Amino acid sequence: MQNFPNKHTNMKSNVQKAIIVGAISIVFISYPAKLSYSLSLLIDPGHSPKSIGTTACSGRPEYVYNTNLTIMIADYLRKNGITVSLTKTPDSEISLIKRCAISKEKDLFLSIHHDSVQPQFITYQSNGGFCSWKAEGFSIFISRKNHYYSKSLSYARKLGSALVKKGLQPSLHHAEKIKGEGRILLDPELGIYLYDDLIVLKNAESPAVLLEAAVIVNPKDEARAATGKYQSLIAEAVKEMVD
Repeated sequence: MQNFPNKHTNMKSNVQKAIIVGAISIVFISYPAKLSYSLSLLIDPGHSPKSIGTTACSGRPEYVYNTNLTIMIADYLRKNGITVSLTKTPDSEISLIKRCAISKEKDLFLSIHHDSVQPQFITYQSNGGFCSWKAEGFSIFISRKNHYYSKSLSYARKLGSALVKKGLQPSLHHAEKIKGEGRILLDPELGIYLYDDLIVLKNAESPAVLLEAAVIVNPKDEARAATGKYQSLIAEAVKEMVD
């Protein structure tokens, strides 16, 4: 996710390591064909090789997790008749403003990220990883400055409800009254926050939701996020959001 200080370190060696020996496997699952939907969804896999996001406890860069989860979600939704497009290919670079522009005439812009915690809670590992037991779980962000705020909130509630029903738990770390946090928590049970000035949320030309799928600086959450089972649960929840 953007704007957290520890998510902008350019760990080039970690990126190379992740791609060569540590990249997470993508599991493709076959699903029965469904009737076509009229909805058009744009998914934005957060970050890129040059802007890697945070670094997981294992030393893997966030953008690898974002890319893998996006592919899983898109594959599942397409097999269920939902029109899905992506803002970028895995290794391409594209500005945040251009990502927003692509959302014009889409029904929903969904940005996929994986989370960290504030630097004071991080232990830096010899492998380049950032590790912390401070928080775990998912978070959902929307912006009141988005022209389609009411629809964004509706989608966020549906996504949060679907995730909770599948046994996932929200993280409340971003609501803590500490330096770098203190965000407005709209719904603690569903993990929905306001992040009014986040570029991809306020400037999207459609309803927009950002999902932090797991806190990958937490070793347990990272291990969970790397599994096809966890990714499938999130893909199913996204489908329920747009049903």
